[in-house]
Amino acid sequence: MNKKLKITLISLSILLLVGLVSAASFALMPKASHKPSDYDLGVTYEQASREDKPIIGVFYVDWCTYCQRFMPKLDKVRNINKNDLNVVLINVDDPQNAKIAEEYRISGYPTVYIMDPKYDNRVHIDSAYLDSVTSLNKEVQRYLNFRKLIKKGESCK
Repeated sequence: MNKKLKITLISLSILLLVGLVSAASFALMPKASHKPSDYDLGVTYEQASREDKPIIGVFYVDWCTYCQRFMPKLDKVRNINKNDLNVVLINVDDPQNAKIAEEYRISGYPTVYIMDPKYDNRVHIDSAYLDSVTSLNKEVQRYLNFRKLIKKGESCK
């Protein structure tokens, strides 16, 4: 093989390799962040309040990048616990939610509470626990375990 042909084949191989690596990296890159309001959880705060399940209430605004990054984690925790609780999103920019945002004294986003209308209880989940599915789910499980103890106590009366 002549030298010119070898150089051409090597150059084409390198270009092909670079193209494949680029295509693979684009495929693995995180997708564009969705706004929290893009997530359809299927239940409103009013509907969830009437059920005998605790609620994870997430106060958010669509322009908040932390809220956008948090939503996939919340969605995973929701799927893990879908039989035991409801998840509701409360858009603080929506004037219809002004009363509840004021009641909970929302000042940062996202703000997450476990709300339990049956026992008139609310537990704030610190933002440090929102960084991973594992830590958020651990806090949710802690509350669900506590709630089981309360129910067990009620049945012993």
